Amino acid sequence: MRYWLVLALALGVVGLSPTSAPAQAPADPATSSPQGDVDPLFLLRGRNIARAAAETANGGLGNYMAEPAMHGPTANAPVVINEDGSLLFTFKGFRPEDRDINGDPIYSFETEVLVNSDRTFQILYNGPIRPATP
Repeated sequence: MRYWLVLALALGVVGLSPTSAPAQAPADPATSSPQGDVDPLFLLRGRNIARAAAETANGGLGNYMAEPAMHGPTANAPVVINEDGSLLFTFKGFRPEDRDINGDPIYSFETEVLVNSDRTFQILYNGPIRPATP
C-alpha cells in the first residue's frame, strides 16, 4: 500500500485533501470521440497512469504485466475518450511466468481504469477476463 501511495503522489494523481471529489463515471461510449481529439500528452500520461494502477493493484511488475498496447505507441492503446474528456482504458494482463510453449503471454487479467482530465483515476474493474460482449 505504501508504494502505491508514493507512486500516486509522484504522478500527482491523488491529493491528500479530504474534500477530493470522487472519479466520474464514464460517459456513454457511443458518444465518445476518436483519439485525434485529445491532447497527445494527456493520452500518454493517462495510459501510463492506467498501466501503473493495474500493476500496483495486481502486486507489482514481479507478478503482473500489461498487454503490449499499454507500452507501445498511444495510437494502439485500448482507450475510449469520453465526452467529458476522461479516458477509459480496458486492457488485459498476465503473470510473467504464464507463457505458452512459444513464449507468448497467456492473459488472465482484465483491468478497466478511468482517468480524468485532472489525472485522478479509478479502477472500475480488475479481475478475470470477462466474456466479449456482442
